[in-house]
Formats: sequence, structure tokens, C-alpha cells
Amino acid sequence: MDLGFWGFRHWPFDRSFSADRFFASQQHDEAMARMLFLVEESRRCGIIVGTSGTGKTYLLKLLQQRSERLGRLVVRCEATGIEGEEFIGQIAVGCNAAVDPNATSARIWSGLRARFAALAVIRQPLIILIDHFDQVEFRCQQAVWRLNQLADAVGLKLTVVLATRDRTFPAVLQDLVELRIDIAPWNSSETSHFIKSAVEHAGCRDALFTDDAISAIHEVTNGVPARVVSLSSHSLLAARGQDQMLVTREYVEAAASELLPRGDHVPANHFSPSTQSSRGRRAQSPRGF
Repeated sequence: MDLGFWGFRHWPFDRSFSADRFFASQQHDEAMARMLFLVEESRRCGIIVGTSGTGKTYLLKLLQQRSERLGRLVVRCEATGIEGEEFIGQIAVGCNAAVDPNATSARIWSGLRARFAALAVIRQPLIILIDHFDQVEFRCQQAVWRLNQLADAVGLKLTVVLATRDRTFPAVLQDLVELRIDIAPWNSSETSHFIKSAVEHAGCRDALFTDDAISAIHEVTNGVPARVVSLSSHSLLAARGQDQMLVTREYVEAAASELLPRGDHVPANHFSPSTQSSRGRRAQSPRGF
């Protein structure tokens, strides 16, 4: 990719994790502050709730990095489709328990108890971050409760942070939760600020997106951060395909038509009639946000 065409040092809409490019919208900044409060005060459990693409995974990665700088031992788990035995095996490996993760459940719990006790002796707080917790089975929910009971029994300072899309939280864990953090999609101002900040941070001081294009991006994506990033990226490439630096609404339309799943369409009221003729000029990009 010819970054020099725009004067970029790096691609502004990269979906991979990069802490130095964290866009601190007001709600994400507040969410991070509240999660750090959980860590610093060694509170028992907090949950982050938000629809897919609102930045929960990014926040957990950032929280891991900042918690480790505070001297915490951090275990981060991906919970999608995981079963109870595999879940506690991941925790055991992550906190360096002297146990085979493929051992029986009883042996893993025994190893975890010994490790938790050792961490308590050296006063080493433990942070467990679990992403996509809405995808786990009931035994994983029970395991989180049991981990807290085990930590209490040996005097370990344990904080568990769960990220979920489900606003109805499991009854077995409700008594543990001390803080709930809701993440909503960006409003139009936040979407605009993100796009302009990302371009500037990448090294280009020119306004590469018209206000009308930014409005279109927000309308199509409903302000969901992951979708904003994806559509902004492909809109920029659509303009480049026509040797244009400036992204206008017509290039957003072309990119959106490619990105939307098959059978979906860009609502007509999202774009003015004058842009409909641009449907033939589309970015070559994979379907689906």
C-alpha cells in the first residue's frame, strides 16, 4: 500500500491492537478509568456490556497492558465456545500454576489453590479478564464464582473483569459484581472526531473526509466503532482507486455497497440522488463488517 499517497506514517484505520492509537472517546475513557479503579482497589468483579464492535475487546487488551504496568499478574481469556475444564485450564496456565492443564478438574483446582495461596503470601494481586463471556456455558459461570471463593479462602486479591453482549447477567454471579460499565456506539460527534484524529495521527494534516462523507459513515455504521473503522478504511481505498485523496459521500456509498452482507443494501435516504450513479465505482474489498 502506497502510504505516501496520503502522507501517512501508518494506516490510520488499522483494526489490530495498538495502545498508542487508542481513541479516548468520552465513554471509552470513562470506561477505562472505572476498570482501572477495579484493578487498583482490588474489587472482586466488574462487567463491560455492549453490542458487538463497540470496543470491549480493545478495552480489555488496554486494561491488561495498564494493569501489568501497575505490577499486577494478568490472565486474559477468550471465552467463545469454551467448556468448564478448558476454562480453568487456561486460568491455571495463565497464572503459572504448577499443574498440567489437561489434568483432571480436581487436580487443576488443587493446583490453582496452591498457586493462589503462593500469590497471597507475596501479596501479588491477580487480574482475570474474560472476553465474550456471553458465549460460555454454565460451568464456566460457576468456575468464576468458585475462583472468587478460592481467592477469599487463601487471602488473594483477585479482580475479575468480564466482557459480554448480554445485558441479562447470570444469577450465579450477580452478588459478585461491584461495577457495571455500559459501552454504547459513538454519537455523530465522536465518529467525526475519531476519523479526523486517526488521519491526523497517521501523519496527514489535510482533511481527507468531507463532512458529508463522515455523516454517511456514521449513518451506515450506526456509530459502531468496529464498523466505522472498517468503512472509513474502505472508503479511503475507494477514493484512491479513482486517484482521489478526498473521500466524498459517493466513495462511502461505493465502499458500503461492498461491505454490507449479501442481500442487504444501503438505505436510499442515506445518500443523495446525485451519488447513485457511482455504484459502478466500488472498492475491491471483502463483504461484511
